[in-house]
Amino acid sequence: MPMRVHCLWRPSAFVTISGFRSAKAAIVLALLAAPVGAAAQERAASTWLTATTGYGQRVAVYGIGALWHVPWGEETLARYGLDARLGVDVMRWQGPAQGTADRFLWNGNLTPYLRWHPAEGAWHNTFIEVGVGVQALSSTSISSTADYRRNFASAFQFGERLAAGVSFGPRGRYEIAPFVQHVSNAKIKLPNDGLTYFGVTVRLALE
Repeated sequence: MPMRVHCLWRPSAFVTISGFRSAKAAIVLALLAAPVGAAAQERAASTWLTATTGYGQRVAVYGIGALWHVPWGEETLARYGLDARLGVDVMRWQGPAQGTADRFLWNGNLTPYLRWHPAEGAWHNTFIEVGVGVQALSSTSISSTADYRRNFASAFQFGERLAAGVSFGPRGRYEIAPFVQHVSNAKIKLPNDGLTYFGVTVRLALE
Protein backbone atom coordinates (compact mmCIF):
# COMPACT_ATOMS: atom_id res chain seq x y z
CA MET A 1 0.00 0.00 0.00
CA PRO A 2 2.78 2.54 0.78
CA MET A 3 4.39 1.63 -2.54
CA ARG A 4 1.09 2.22 -4.35
CA VAL A 5 0.65 5.62 -2.78
CA HIS A 6 4.23 6.46 -3.62
CA CYS A 7 3.81 5.38 -7.26
CA LEU A 8 0.57 7.27 -7.67
CA TRP A 9 2.05 10.45 -6.15
CA ARG A 10 5.12 10.52 -8.39
CA PRO A 11 3.24 10.76 -11.73
CA SER A 12 0.90 13.31 -10.18
CA ALA A 13 3.84 15.44 -9.11
CA PHE A 14 5.38 15.09 -12.55
CA VAL A 15 2.12 16.15 -14.21
CA THR A 16 1.90 19.14 -11.88
CA ILE A 17 5.46 20.27 -12.63
CA SER A 18 5.00 19.63 -16.34
CA GLY A 19 1.73 21.53 -16.35
CA PHE A 20 3.33 24.43 -14.51
CA ARG A 21 6.12 24.60 -17.06
CA SER A 22 3.63 24.45 -19.94
CA ALA A 23 1.54 27.20 -18.39
CA LYS A 24 4.65 29.30 -17.82
CA ALA A 25 5.72 28.83 -21.45
CA ALA A 26 2.23 29.74 -22.64
CA ILE A 27 2.25 32.92 -20.56
CA VAL A 28 5.67 33.92 -21.92
CA LEU A 29 4.51 33.33 -25.50
CA ALA A 30 1.33 35.30 -24.86
CA LEU A 31 3.30 38.22 -23.44
CA LEU A 32 5.63 38.20 -26.44
CA ALA A 33 2.73 38.06 -28.85
CA ALA A 34 0.59 40.65 -27.05
CA PRO A 35 2.37 43.78 -28.33
CA VAL A 36 2.20 42.49 -31.88
CA GLY A 37 -1.51 41.71 -31.62
CA ALA A 38 -2.26 45.02 -29.91
CA ALA A 39 -0.28 46.97 -32.48
CA ALA A 40 -1.97 45.16 -35.36
CA GLN A 41 -5.40 45.83 -33.87
CA GLU A 42 -4.61 49.49 -33.21
CA ARG A 43 -3.15 49.97 -36.67
CA ALA A 44 -6.31 49.00 -38.52
CA ALA A 45 -5.54 51.28 -41.47
CA SER A 46 -2.61 51.13 -43.87
CA THR A 47 -3.17 54.34 -45.88
CA TRP A 48 -3.69 57.92 -44.70
CA LEU A 49 -4.43 61.17 -46.52
CA THR A 50 -2.51 64.14 -45.09
CA ALA A 51 -2.78 67.94 -45.04
CA THR A 52 0.14 70.05 -43.81
CA THR A 53 0.73 73.69 -42.99
CA GLY A 54 3.75 75.43 -41.50
CA TYR A 55 5.78 78.62 -41.23
CA GLY A 56 9.42 79.51 -40.67
CA GLN A 57 12.05 82.04 -41.75
CA ARG A 58 9.35 84.17 -43.39
CA VAL A 59 8.17 81.30 -45.60
CA ALA A 60 4.66 79.84 -45.39
CA VAL A 61 4.32 76.16 -46.27
CA TYR A 62 1.19 74.19 -47.08
CA GLY A 63 0.37 71.07 -49.03
CA ILE A 64 -1.25 67.64 -49.25
CA GLY A 65 0.06 64.11 -49.35
CA ALA A 66 -0.37 60.45 -48.49
CA LEU A 67 1.13 58.06 -45.97
CA TRP A 68 1.44 54.27 -46.12
CA HIS A 69 2.21 51.65 -43.52
CA VAL A 70 5.42 49.75 -44.36
CA PRO A 71 5.04 46.00 -43.55
CA TRP A 72 8.75 45.12 -43.62
CA GLY A 73 9.86 43.91 -40.21
CA GLU A 74 6.60 44.98 -38.59
CA GLU A 75 6.51 42.14 -36.03
CA THR A 76 10.00 42.96 -34.77
CA LEU A 77 9.30 46.69 -34.68
CA ALA A 78 5.93 46.19 -32.94
CA ARG A 79 7.62 44.51 -29.97
CA TYR A 80 9.30 47.83 -29.23
CA GLY A 81 6.22 49.94 -29.94
CA LEU A 82 7.59 51.03 -33.32
CA ASP A 83 5.83 51.43 -36.65
CA ALA A 84 7.39 52.23 -40.06
CA ARG A 85 5.64 54.44 -42.61
CA LEU A 86 6.38 56.04 -45.96
CA GLY A 87 5.09 59.52 -46.79
CA VAL A 88 4.77 61.53 -50.01
CA ASP A 89 3.92 65.25 -50.02
CA VAL A 90 3.44 68.03 -52.56
CA MET A 91 4.03 71.40 -50.89
CA ARG A 92 3.98 75.06 -51.84
CA TRP A 93 6.56 77.36 -50.23
CA GLN A 94 5.39 80.97 -50.24
CA GLY A 95 7.75 83.86 -49.43
CA PRO A 96 6.66 87.31 -48.23
CA ALA A 97 3.89 88.47 -50.54
CA GLN A 98 5.47 90.97 -52.89
CA GLY A 99 5.49 91.52 -56.64
CA THR A 100 8.51 89.44 -57.66
CA ALA A 101 8.15 86.47 -60.00
CA ASP A 102 9.98 83.92 -57.82
CA ARG A 103 8.25 84.51 -54.49
CA PHE A 104 7.12 80.87 -54.27
CA LEU A 105 8.20 77.39 -55.33
CA TRP A 106 6.89 73.83 -55.33
CA ASN A 107 8.35 71.09 -53.16
CA GLY A 108 7.88 67.36 -53.55
CA ASN A 109 9.24 64.92 -51.00
CA LEU A 110 9.51 61.22 -50.24
CA THR A 111 10.11 60.47 -46.55
CA PRO A 112 10.30 57.21 -44.54
CA TYR A 113 9.14 57.65 -40.93
CA LEU A 114 9.76 55.63 -37.78
CA ARG A 115 7.06 56.11 -35.15
CA TRP A 116 7.06 55.11 -31.48
CA HIS A 117 4.07 55.04 -29.14
CA PRO A 118 3.42 53.57 -25.69
CA ALA A 119 1.83 50.11 -25.83
CA GLU A 120 -0.61 50.88 -22.99
CA GLY A 121 -1.51 53.39 -20.31
CA ALA A 122 -2.94 56.88 -20.38
CA TRP A 123 -0.55 57.97 -23.14
CA HIS A 124 -1.03 55.03 -25.51
CA ASN A 125 -2.68 57.28 -28.14
CA THR A 126 0.32 59.61 -28.33
CA PHE A 127 3.39 59.10 -30.50
CA ILE A 128 6.80 60.46 -31.46
CA GLU A 129 7.89 60.33 -35.07
CA VAL A 130 11.17 60.93 -36.90
CA GLY A 131 11.65 61.02 -40.66
CA VAL A 132 14.59 61.49 -43.03
CA GLY A 133 13.99 61.69 -46.77
CA VAL A 134 14.69 63.33 -50.10
CA GLN A 135 13.08 66.46 -51.55
CA ALA A 136 12.90 68.19 -54.93
CA LEU A 137 12.36 71.93 -55.50
CA SER A 138 10.88 73.57 -58.59
CA SER A 139 13.26 76.54 -58.11
CA THR A 140 16.57 77.03 -56.33
CA SER A 141 15.58 80.29 -54.61
CA ILE A 142 12.76 82.35 -53.15
CA SER A 143 13.04 86.12 -53.58
CA SER A 144 10.29 88.52 -52.60
CA THR A 145 11.95 91.78 -51.65
CA ALA A 146 15.28 93.50 -52.13
CA ASP A 147 16.35 92.48 -48.63
CA TYR A 148 14.93 88.93 -48.64
CA ARG A 149 16.26 85.99 -50.62
CA ARG A 150 16.79 82.33 -49.78
CA ASN A 151 19.17 80.38 -51.99
CA PHE A 152 19.01 76.58 -52.06
CA ALA A 153 21.64 76.15 -54.83
CA SER A 154 20.28 72.77 -56.00
CA ALA A 155 16.87 71.33 -56.76
CA PHE A 156 17.79 68.16 -54.85
CA GLN A 157 17.50 68.49 -51.08
CA PHE A 158 17.39 66.40 -47.92
CA GLY A 159 14.65 66.71 -45.31
CA GLU A 160 14.56 65.82 -41.62
CA ARG A 161 11.38 65.95 -39.54
CA LEU A 162 10.69 65.44 -35.84
CA ALA A 163 7.06 65.25 -34.77
CA ALA A 164 4.96 64.44 -31.71
CA GLY A 165 1.26 63.83 -31.99
CA VAL A 166 -1.92 62.07 -30.95
CA SER A 167 -4.34 59.68 -32.65
CA PHE A 168 -8.06 59.71 -31.87
CA GLY A 169 -11.44 58.64 -33.18
CA PRO A 170 -12.61 55.11 -34.07
CA ARG A 171 -9.55 52.80 -34.15
CA GLY A 172 -7.30 55.88 -34.14
CA ARG A 173 -8.53 56.96 -37.57
CA TYR A 174 -7.47 60.60 -37.08
CA GLU A 175 -4.01 61.92 -36.25
CA ILE A 176 -2.66 65.38 -35.57
CA ALA A 177 1.09 65.91 -35.35
CA PRO A 178 2.94 69.20 -34.70
CA PHE A 179 6.48 69.03 -36.08
CA VAL A 180 9.74 70.82 -36.88
CA GLN A 181 11.21 70.36 -40.36
CA HIS A 182 14.64 71.17 -41.76
CA VAL A 183 15.44 71.11 -45.48
CA SER A 184 18.92 71.61 -46.99
CA ASN A 185 21.27 70.03 -49.53
CA ALA A 186 23.90 69.06 -46.91
CA LYS A 187 26.38 71.46 -48.58
CA ILE A 188 26.42 69.50 -51.83
CA LYS A 189 26.33 72.89 -53.53
CA LEU A 190 26.64 76.42 -52.14
CA PRO A 191 25.03 78.74 -51.16
CA ASN A 192 23.00 76.45 -48.93
CA ASP A 193 20.54 78.63 -47.00
CA GLY A 194 18.09 75.79 -46.41
CA LEU A 195 14.78 76.22 -44.62
CA THR A 196 13.64 75.35 -41.10
CA TYR A 197 9.96 75.67 -40.24
CA PHE A 198 7.40 74.59 -37.66
CA GLY A 199 4.10 73.10 -38.73
CA VAL A 200 1.29 70.66 -38.12
CA THR A 201 0.04 67.68 -40.11
CA VAL A 202 -3.49 66.30 -39.97
CA ARG A 203 -4.09 62.73 -41.17
CA LEU A 204 -7.21 60.78 -42.11
CA ALA A 205 -7.03 56.98 -42.35
CA LEU A 206 -8.80 55.34 -45.26
CA GLU A 207 -10.91 52.37 -44.21
